[in-house]
Amino acid sequence: MKEMFQLLKLTLGQKNKLTIAFICSIFVAFFTYVFVNLVQPIIDGMIKLTPQEVPRRTGLVDFVFNNLHVAKDQLMWFIPLLLVIVIFGKGLFTFLSSFFMKSVGLNIVKDLRNDLFEHLVYQSPQYFDHTPTGELMSRLTNDVDKIQEAVSGSMGELIQEILVLFALLVYIFITDWRLALASFIIAPLAVIPLAVFSRQLKKKGMDSQIKIANIYNLLHETITGNRIVKAFTMEKFELKKFFHATYEYFKAGTRLAWTGSLTSPFMEFLGGIVGAFILFVGSMRIAQGYISPGDFASFVVAIFYSYTPIKRLSRANNVIQHGVASYNRVNEILQDRPKIVDHPKAYPLPQVKGKVKFENVSFSYNEARPVLYNINFEVQPTETVALVGLSGAGKTTIINLLSRFYEPTSGRITIDDIDIREVSISSLRSQIGMVTQDLILFNDTVRNNIAYGLEDIEIEKIIEAAKAAKAHDFIMELPQEYDSIIGEKGGLLSIGQSQRIAIARALLKNPPILILDEATSALDSESERMIQLALANVMKNRTTFVIAHRLSTVRNAHKIFVLDRGKIAEMGTHRELCQKNGIYKKLYDLQFLEDKENIS
Repeated sequence: MKEMFQLLKLTLGQKNKLTIAFICSIFVAFFTYVFVNLVQPIIDGMIKLTPQEVPRRTGLVDFVFNNLHVAKDQLMWFIPLLLVIVIFGKGLFTFLSSFFMKSVGLNIVKDLRNDLFEHLVYQSPQYFDHTPTGELMSRLTNDVDKIQEAVSGSMGELIQEILVLFALLVYIFITDWRLALASFIIAPLAVIPLAVFSRQLKKKGMDSQIKIANIYNLLHETITGNRIVKAFTMEKFELKKFFHATYEYFKAGTRLAWTGSLTSPFMEFLGGIVGAFILFVGSMRIAQGYISPGDFASFVVAIFYSYTPIKRLSRANNVIQHGVASYNRVNEILQDRPKIVDHPKAYPLPQVKGKVKFENVSFSYNEARPVLYNINFEVQPTETVALVGLSGAGKTTIINLLSRFYEPTSGRITIDDIDIREVSISSLRSQIGMVTQDLILFNDTVRNNIAYGLEDIEIEKIIEAAKAAKAHDFIMELPQEYDSIIGEKGGLLSIGQSQRIAIARALLKNPPILILDEATSALDSESERMIQLALANVMKNRTTFVIAHRLSTVRNAHKIFVLDRGKIAEMGTHRELCQKNGIYKKLYDLQFLEDKENIS
């Protein structure tokens, strides 16, 4: 019930349209009330009862007839005309109510999707380490669609049918309150199964959404990793996983359909019991002269007419329970706050020179996975520092901490003697350029990929950055040059070309601190040589961190930090480290032999 109110609270944000829809629903209920009132004069008129035979009761129709001065001989044409007006009025306001509620639902879903996406954009990287992409896609699309269905259709239908049901109940009790009370003796029987169905629908709806999210996960993994799937000829394996996932969703959907389909006929059966009981008691009331046949006919019409809103309420409840289950899943994301946020008193980082210092910095992803132990070093402005070591030694983690993708478990990091936790995240990252081994390019033009994050940048500066990254020549050979679409993750380019686009993007940003995380790892020797020449000029006036497995690329670094199992094992220049005959020398000799063997 709490989640139901939360879902209803979403609709209250669209007060104007919701108010119009509510007023229209009131008119729908009113015209329904008038419609059942018309049955009594029609039936009694057909039977031609004398005034003495009809119990005296002034109703809405009598009030209308008296105020409009409609004579009995005019009823033959006036009642059909009034019936047409009532039906038209009900249809018009039903349309308006439905339209405005759908508009409310569309606005809510738009805002909800925007809130979700904004929330995800500002989430910390570690959030995405633990949350599958397909799961997030499912909640942004499938779950939000369920919420829209619940709000646009069912929430409006719920409000309208409650009003209609209320109007019919008012008429029923006005007509004969004793007969009405007798009719509702067995009505509470419907409440118990409805509550049971609601709980089951919510539970099974949640299970169904989890299963469809698993399908999204498999789709995302298989599509993005299609080359690996084909390289290892794992098509049948992936098909088997996907078929199993769709079968699980089919089973969950079947259980959901079983419960949902059972609701309506069960309510219909209860309605039949109520109808039979009404016929029995009503016949006795007519025989005793308390009501006329027309009164009883209109009473029965109202009772059976009320079955329609009850049935629709049951159906709307099914959809709303699905929506509630989906809202719970969406709300889980919205309530998961980013782990890394600005300090309440954070201020913009002023333009820095590039002095970087790590003081007793340790970090672990969790208690069972320590990554860095008591890291201490200082880098002066415009120095080039290389981080080397085996995979998993902690090289990339140091870079991630500097960019505040993660927070140190202990210790502090400063830039120009300013603790990076004291400044705003956006101002910090705006002064750090990064080229990573995981190429992040977008399905957009070359121009927009290079100028990513920079608005109204001149094409001349984009070309200058491309030339510095040795990318201009191959860009000019593309079909539309700088306006060419490069595909998802740069799929229409070679890996080397994509990497040079990423380097051009970092160069265009012109940051005082530059990070090159395996920036030349995927290049052939000729491309690597050209980019190394370009980077040598670019790195002169900025602090540069270079992470490279190819030790030949870091010979000219001012400092080389050798990491081993989360600690800085060695520190010095290429010449100094080779003379120490330690880890760096062994790595360098091993790589030299491998390169020599590859050449031979």
